Amino acid sequence: MLELTGLTAGYGKTRVVDDVTLSIHSGEVTALLGRNGVGKTTLLRSIFGLCDVHQGRVRIDGTPVPPGRPEYLARRGFSYMPDDRGVFPTMTVEENLQLARRRGYEPPVDVYSLFPLLTERAGQPAGQLSGGQKQQVGIARSILAGEQLIAIDEFSQGLQPSLAQAALQTLREVAAAGKAVLFIEQGPALPLEYADRAIGMVKGRIVLDEPITALREDQSSLTELLVIS
Repeated sequence: MLELTGLTAGYGKTRVVDDVTLSIHSGEVTALLGRNGVGKTTLLRSIFGLCDVHQGRVRIDGTPVPPGRPEYLARRGFSYMPDDRGVFPTMTVEENLQLARRRGYEPPVDVYSLFPLLTERAGQPAGQLSGGQKQQVGIARSILAGEQLIAIDEFSQGLQPSLAQAALQTLREVAAAGKAVLFIEQGPALPLEYADRAIGMVKGRIVLDEPITALREDQSSLTELLVIS
């Protein structure tokens, strides 16, 4: 569905992502793991045309994605929640959701049931919310827009554990309906419980790509990736 081939990207002349070849599949929840500063966010930004691609290709179903064209992926039903949550602070919660909602698309889950805050604070400007509350709005926006793929940076940032678990269970339902889900997480606990696959990065390169079932049986590679690397 989404394929990266030899992707090298960064900011100006600085390379942050180095020769990444990777496929993301529909119907799968994929966790992108690694310590701070290894290139996880830049990898997502390069997929969505938000940083400089030095070489390599991004393809959707075999069709090359034009570099520097984030609207191209948005029109194809790809959504991305950045690490700053991507909410519009002067717009209300409900206005944020309606702006994100993809025309003609009905998600397989109800974001209002997932996050009651969306109803309780519907008329409140999003800029007045706490960080964790903005996280809920940002995740809901991604679900409403992601007809093909949902990508979320710093997934559990600011979320209480029960909400993070509920949100990932909901994203598993989204994936079961044929969508692709890709999320960045700092620790292994949530990916080990809810993801289907883990991708690990060190210094801009992919060093781990394993099904979660294998990593549950032997977590040494995760320990090395997140603690030692």
